[in-house]
Amino acid sequence: SFRLLAVGAQCDLKLLEVEAERPAAWIVYFLFSGACELRSLRVLSFVAGRCRLLLNSVWLLQLQWPQAEEQPRMSSCCGVQLTESERHAAVDHCVCRGTLFVLSSAGLITVHDVTDGRLLASVDLPAYLNSALPEEDSVSSSSSFYLLQVSGDLSTAVAVTQSHAAVAVNLDHYFRYSSRSRNLQFQGSRSQLNLHRSHTEPQYRLMLFGSAATVDVVCHLNSWGRCSIPIHALQAGLKNRQLDTVDFYLKSKENVLHPSAVFGAADQPVASSLSLTDRVQELCPALDLLCSAVRDSNSDAQSRQFSEQLLNITSNFINTQIRRVLSDTHFDEAGVRCCVAVLDRYVTELRSYMKRFPWPAGGDTSSRHLCVRPVCVNVCVLQEVVRRSILTNQIPRAQAVLRRRSCPEQRLSALRMEGLRQVLSSLQLRDLQTANRLLTNMSCCPDSHTQVYQRPEHHDRNANKDSDSVHKELYISALLELHSCESAVLWRYLTALHDQQRVVSWIQNSESNEASRWPELTPELVNSNTMCSSYLRENILDLLARTSVFIPEELADLEQLLWRLAQGGGVMASPPPVPQYRSPVGMDLHSLFITFCLDHGQQYLLYTYLEHYRLTPRNCPLLTNQSLSESLPWFEMLVKIQEITRDLSDPALLFQASLTSAQVLLPGSQASLSSLLLEGHSLLALAAIMFAPGGIDQVVAQGERSGRSERSVDPQLLKMALSPHPKLKAALFPAGPRGNSPSSDISVYHLLQSLHPLDPSRLFGWQVANTLNSTETSELPHFSSPQLVSRFALVENLDFLYYLHHGRPSFAFATFLVQQLRSCSDVSLVQRARQQAYRLALQCFHVPPVASAAVCFYELLGVCSLQLRVDIRAMNVILQHWDQHDTHTAATHLHTLGKHNALTAELIGYLEAAVTDSLERKGISRSSYEAAQEWALPVQFCQLHGLKLSSVYPAHCADDGQLIHFLLFVQLHNFPPQQVRSLAAQFGPALQAHLSLAFQDLQVYRQRRSCDPEVHTRTLSTEEAPRSPGHPRDMFQVLLQSQEEASPCRHLLQEALVQRCPTLAVLAACQQGAELLPCLCVWVLTSIDDVTSGEATAHLLETPQHHDWTLHDLSIIWRTLLGRGHVRPLLRGFKLFQRDCPLVLVLRMFELCCDYRNFPEAKAKLLDFQRTLITVSVTQQHLSPRLLQSTSPSIQQVEFQAAVDALQARGRYSQARQVALLAGLPVHQLLLSQVCSTSKRHWRRLETRVSFWRKCHEQLKADSTDPESASQFFLSQTGTECIEAQMELLDVQECCLLLGLAAHWLSLLSPAPVDKLESLEKELWVSRVRGHTLTVAMERESLFNLPPPAVTPEMNTYEALMKEFSFSNISGLRTDKCLSMEGLPASPEEQEQLNVSSGWSPEERSVLVALVGQLLDDGSIHEASRVCRYFSLYHPDMWVVLRCRGLASGEPGPEPGPEALDTLPRNTPSFSSLSSFVMLPALEDEVSVQLQRLVDQCRHGNNYCKQVLSLYQLSKELQCSFAEICREEPVSVLEKLLLSEQPERFRKAQAFIRAQGLSADTVAELVATAVVQALLASTQELQTAEKQVVRLSEGHDSLVQLIRLCEDPNLVGVKLLENLSTVPLRDLSCIVELLIVAHDCFSLTCNMEGIVRVLQAARHLSHTYLAPREQYSLLVRLLTGIGRYNEMTYVFDLLHQNHRFEMLLRKKVDTDGLKTALLDYIKRCLPADSEKHNMVALCFTMRREIGENHEMAARTQLKIIESQAWGEQTPVNLPTHQLKSSLIKVLGLLKDAAESFSKDSCVRQASRCVRMAKLVALQLHFLNQGSDLRVINLRPAELQKTVVELPRCYQVFVLSEAYGYSPDWAEILYCKVILTGDFAYLEELKRHRPLTSSLFEDVFKKLDGAPSSVTVNVKRLLTHCDDVYSRYRLAYQQHLHDVTKTMLQDAKTSSYLNDRLSS
Repeated sequence: SFRLLAVGAQCDLKLLEVEAERPAAWIVYFLFSGACELRSLRVLSFVAGRCRLLLNSVWLLQLQWPQAEEQPRMSSCCGVQLTESERHAAVDHCVCRGTLFVLSSAGLITVHDVTDGRLLASVDLPAYLNSALPEEDSVSSSSSFYLLQVSGDLSTAVAVTQSHAAVAVNLDHYFRYSSRSRNLQFQGSRSQLNLHRSHTEPQYRLMLFGSAATVDVVCHLNSWGRCSIPIHALQAGLKNRQLDTVDFYLKSKENVLHPSAVFGAADQPVASSLSLTDRVQELCPALDLLCSAVRDSNSDAQSRQFSEQLLNITSNFINTQIRRVLSDTHFDEAGVRCCVAVLDRYVTELRSYMKRFPWPAGGDTSSRHLCVRPVCVNVCVLQEVVRRSILTNQIPRAQAVLRRRSCPEQRLSALRMEGLRQVLSSLQLRDLQTANRLLTNMSCCPDSHTQVYQRPEHHDRNANKDSDSVHKELYISALLELHSCESAVLWRYLTALHDQQRVVSWIQNSESNEASRWPELTPELVNSNTMCSSYLRENILDLLARTSVFIPEELADLEQLLWRLAQGGGVMASPPPVPQYRSPVGMDLHSLFITFCLDHGQQYLLYTYLEHYRLTPRNCPLLTNQSLSESLPWFEMLVKIQEITRDLSDPALLFQASLTSAQVLLPGSQASLSSLLLEGHSLLALAAIMFAPGGIDQVVAQGERSGRSERSVDPQLLKMALSPHPKLKAALFPAGPRGNSPSSDISVYHLLQSLHPLDPSRLFGWQVANTLNSTETSELPHFSSPQLVSRFALVENLDFLYYLHHGRPSFAFATFLVQQLRSCSDVSLVQRARQQAYRLALQCFHVPPVASAAVCFYELLGVCSLQLRVDIRAMNVILQHWDQHDTHTAATHLHTLGKHNALTAELIGYLEAAVTDSLERKGISRSSYEAAQEWALPVQFCQLHGLKLSSVYPAHCADDGQLIHFLLFVQLHNFPPQQVRSLAAQFGPALQAHLSLAFQDLQVYRQRRSCDPEVHTRTLSTEEAPRSPGHPRDMFQVLLQSQEEASPCRHLLQEALVQRCPTLAVLAACQQGAELLPCLCVWVLTSIDDVTSGEATAHLLETPQHHDWTLHDLSIIWRTLLGRGHVRPLLRGFKLFQRDCPLVLVLRMFELCCDYRNFPEAKAKLLDFQRTLITVSVTQQHLSPRLLQSTSPSIQQVEFQAAVDALQARGRYSQARQVALLAGLPVHQLLLSQVCSTSKRHWRRLETRVSFWRKCHEQLKADSTDPESASQFFLSQTGTECIEAQMELLDVQECCLLLGLAAHWLSLLSPAPVDKLESLEKELWVSRVRGHTLTVAMERESLFNLPPPAVTPEMNTYEALMKEFSFSNISGLRTDKCLSMEGLPASPEEQEQLNVSSGWSPEERSVLVALVGQLLDDGSIHEASRVCRYFSLYHPDMWVVLRCRGLASGEPGPEPGPEALDTLPRNTPSFSSLSSFVMLPALEDEVSVQLQRLVDQCRHGNNYCKQVLSLYQLSKELQCSFAEICREEPVSVLEKLLLSEQPERFRKAQAFIRAQGLSADTVAELVATAVVQALLASTQELQTAEKQVVRLSEGHDSLVQLIRLCEDPNLVGVKLLENLSTVPLRDLSCIVELLIVAHDCFSLTCNMEGIVRVLQAARHLSHTYLAPREQYSLLVRLLTGIGRYNEMTYVFDLLHQNHRFEMLLRKKVDTDGLKTALLDYIKRCLPADSEKHNMVALCFTMRREIGENHEMAARTQLKIIESQAWGEQTPVNLPTHQLKSSLIKVLGLLKDAAESFSKDSCVRQASRCVRMAKLVALQLHFLNQGSDLRVINLRPAELQKTVVELPRCYQVFVLSEAYGYSPDWAEILYCKVILTGDFAYLEELKRHRPLTSSLFEDVFKKLDGAPSSVTVNVKRLLTHCDDVYSRYRLAYQQHLHDVTKTMLQDAKTSSYLNDRLSS
């Protein structure tokens, strides 16, 4: 359709919309009715909804029709500058490129600007024609004109006369020689562009040396446009403070964004090469420059005036451009927004430099400048003014009117609020179009977030928070009810609001075929109109993928499509997810996925995919692609192998598969039998022949007949290949004819008759072919045959020792319990079993499984295993020492020693020798701390066996003078004092004296706890040191002794009183659980003299050290000390132990009075004490004197409780709580009383109630409240009265929450009262049903009564708390009874019979059914079953769920009737997240078929049924029962799954972990244990029959997959590091591999802390074990496995020091990283070792480094040449062979370097070497010519001199390129051409570079001092200057008048020079 604009007879304007298929629709608008008399109306142009009108030949009016509106908008209106006569004489008008041309009948054309109507120019046609045309051709003056047209480029105007004569005028020619133009500018013509190129330079020079006004005049006279002014002119103008230049530049850019510049003429749109965005970007450099100038000048006070003027000019320009862009409608919206955004940034920046003028306090009174036209005539209502102003886009005018009237709506925010109220009103009236326009005009697009505003009739602040959701509801309802709404608008609105609930509802309804209120949802709509965040977008696309809907953007990207399929049902879903998919190249999904697997090497995935979809070469053409089979042999093998399963009766498939398998195993060979035989694989060929059809006979026969083929073989070739196997050859090729010998009647059994051990008459009776059998036995012999067992078996008693011997401690313990303690209660059996296990462990001490099992058995018996562990470790240390020295028969001798306890003294000697040797081998100092750790084992061995403690290490410390290590060791191991004294005698005199003082009072007897039950205390010495009264015991000893006492604090206080040591009282207060009152009393008593202390303790009946100190004792001490004036001990004591006590102020007052006589300060302290007492007495509670008089805790508790009760009665709950906490009283009763007194009548928000009850629960929990009391408290709060419907709903919800809390507390009882819990649960469900019923009723009544829903479920505190205290979490209710179908109604009829008296309405029962369905969906099967039983509810899905579990468990159950199945909805099969870990195979058994049928039938609880089906099939795969897999721990099931041989065990395991919710720590423990076991088995070469979870043969990828099973791989790494200590040091390779795997774990998550731990352990391992033991291969493995070469350079050091550096070059792992690290190491640490550098570079083919070596060698050689004087090397009479040979060597090195660089794509380095090689070649050239000119090794100061001396021009280029030097060509030409006349040099230079005018000017500047003889050369040089004017000017400057005269006379140059000189 298109639109026409027409003018009626009454001057009315009509817009016609014409369509091709229906009649035209008239839309008539009447303009200017009553404004003025319309005499004429003329349409000048109408393009793109914009028209220009001429009214009464005077007024220019511009109207704009928006696309979606019927009313036009006036853009501009102005008057045309015409005289009265001209107005009446006007006959025609024309608009072209923003210019109005008016033709009068007399032939006068006036040119006007359409924006303001001003006169620009005039054209007098008669005068122009009379002067330009001959007289006979001129137009007569009587001719009148009536028609005018102007060309689009404004170059030609054509006028037509009444006599039909056409007159054409060249406007460019006319205005160039006419004075009738007034600021006339024509833009856009081609001719102006060509002027642009020629006149840019003159304009720029005039701008620099003249003024902008001059440039403007010149441009006007020459009709030059202003667009050609360069930006550097603006830069120069700003630098020189030339504002006229700035103004001129901006004027030249003022039409850049004009529509005519972008689109061409208004009536003739043309294509433009630059868009609006591109044009505004052209302005950015200039605007940046202007803003920078404003910013710089504004900071300078002297430039402030210039800054303001520049700011004014720039701001006006930017505002003009913004106004022009926004006022024009030709531009698209995106371009306008981008343009305004760019310009607004500059406005914002410039605005900060403007002067700030304050707004007037009241309304705007200066209305004389305000010209406001009324929005509507006779409009008095404010709402209507706002409404009309918004609808007509005249908000500023409305603001002006309202400001004049001092209305508050003059502010934009208030006006917008009123507009939003109008939107709400329109929505309520279902006027969607008006609401949409209002929102759009207020910049509140309805497709984005709706503004939150307040309804006028609601003033409650709570209602404000609900208004947003109400408005959204209204808007969505309106969109859905109005049929004119598009789906895209609604989808954009919902996604912009992130309304996930409705989006999901739309998607789900679009999936069903039922009629829905939602419109159709298409992929294109989703792709183009989704406005939400990326997270919600991903969720939407996942939901669509589950419905097999994919957007086009993802269908075009295979990887994105695969990702989306994985989020939906997976690639291998059933049915296929995208059945009709076609890629842009025409491939289907199968072909694309196969190609994807081939490109990424996913062999297993591809195999599963082909197997799933049963793809064969017959139904998938890509599988027959020969190129794929040739490039990927394994792909052909995969296809062939899968073909076998398709047809098991075809042997040819097996044969083809065997051939392709052989081809994969032997790359390079063809898939034929002959090729295998020729390559020497005869046995492999025979194995393939076995699968050939007909066997070897047919293959050989076919080879004899038809020759070679893939299925045949030459018999002679086969015989030759079988020559190494003569017997096989004889069997296959017998001497006689094949197949013609008669059958023999002698069997194998006849031949065995002579072999008596294999007598067939007694053996092989089960074989039918044995006719010689004489026995009756027909059973194959086996190991459990009773006859064989009775005769030959060795019977062994499987007691606990048997299981210990096989490393199974749990079985041993179970056997011990069953066999030994079944009928006997003798406790000595435990000791006997311990001794037997001890002897077994010592016999097998070198077998780790047996020793570990014995230790575990000890712990299971409850016996301390310390002695066993120490003995086993000691014997292993001795054994390792003997193995290394081969001095004993190792284990045999140790077994003998271990059997006899009397020989333990001999063992300690061997152990000391072994430890000593181990320290020497490790290089550990004998008296270091590390050595002390090694010597702990012998000392423990001596302590446990009652031997004298090993004194080797203390003796070493004494010999080495290590005092600290000596003291720590003897104190840590409790050495006897006598032994310590004897060892201390070995120290030097000074240390010996010190030790004698320190140990003279050591306590002799020490009590020591022992793990041996027979030994309780042991005397370490029998000699007691005498007590020295003058020297107190050492404090360190007292502290150690206190830790062995039952009450360390009491012991320290006793010792403090005995020793008179106050410090011990302070240490006693630091003990855990210490009371401060006794510590304070003891400290004070030990800090004063004995007399005062005796007086203070005179009232005691016992000694002070055995007294229990009370407040009464402290009061007596207080009175005694104050009576004697000892204030300071009391003050210090209270500051230490009772710092916050108010009595400190009293003591401070006493001190100030008694000691300092400072009474004013003492008075202040007394006042502080009084204020403290007032603060305490605020409670107005009288404290009983019994609190101070009695020390009984019970009396104190009674008094404090009385005070708390009194405060509670007065309502002072906070103070009562404070007193209760101080007194240690329970506060839960106080809390209950406070809560019960709280009024709930004004609780109008559910969140408030939820928060309150949560705080109550947390407080009760923190106070350890009795569960029954807490439960009764919550139950007492459930009975409330409802006031209104909404409050009743809140009460019901609160009741549900309280019931859940009460049940939670009740479940904490042991045992839990199940009956009460079930009663509470039933009551809860009654309330829930009531709540849902109320919600539905309120929704029906009014939509506004409902509370606003939470934005996300996490923000709904009520739901979160209900979930936390759900009955599903109570374990006591989760019984097996809930999972049986007993007690459930099996049909609706039975339900009705059971619910006759229930009183439930149908609506309530339907609500209950829906809630039970929700429980089933959530997986709460137990709770759903209980609810059905409570209310005798028949729920078909509940029946299906329980039946599904019963089938899987093997429990018989009733079959559903036909009517029950009919009530169930049918669902399409799909996979849940849990079932995805099982690749569902074909349903083989009946149970799987029934389970699948139930899954398809179930609607609610479908996921649970899928889980049951998946677990059932998993139990089948693991060959265990369903009940067993349900009862078993998830970790065990996971381990079984990983141990299975399933190809996708890791993927299944990952899904199983997610489904079961296994913690990351549990998975990490399993993975770490499996890794350690696998590595130990591999390093120890153990041939175990058990399967391993980690299969190292599967490679590193399999190990990474196993690690990734853990959600946090860091935990796996930590576990592996913890297990390092369990690996014996002899398995260093295992330790190395563990470190590598741990590093991989930490690297997966970039855990730098873990990586540092691994690196530290690796460094310790390398220096301590690997390098000393010369395990260099493990060093290299550790380095390359971890791959952090920069952090492990110490490995390079170790290998270099031990001359094993070349081992690094044998590894090809991580080549790039290793070679880089090696080179960096050699450069830093071995800079002089060029041999290693070259070896590394050559080994890794490092061409760049090789090139660097060659280049360095070449530069070194050049340096050697430079070090010798040039004259010494090249004397005239001596040959230069040595220099030449050196340079030739340098040249060769540079060539090799360049070649190496180029091979490694190092272009810059290669170019540098090439340039240097050219320079060396040039030097060789001079030497060969006999010249001593030097061009190498030049300094910068020598370059110019050398350049001038070079004879040829190309040599100058070689030297300048080599040195990066720019030669002075003017100097060179002066010397070469001017002075010497070498014009051949000049010609050579011209071939390399052009001769510019500036170059000639520079050369002529050097002629001032030149001799006169060079004039000829100067004139000749001038002839080479192409610029005529420059040649003339230079000749004129040099007074070469003959040259200038010749140029002025020459016809070729004279005209140009005359014009140029005249200007």
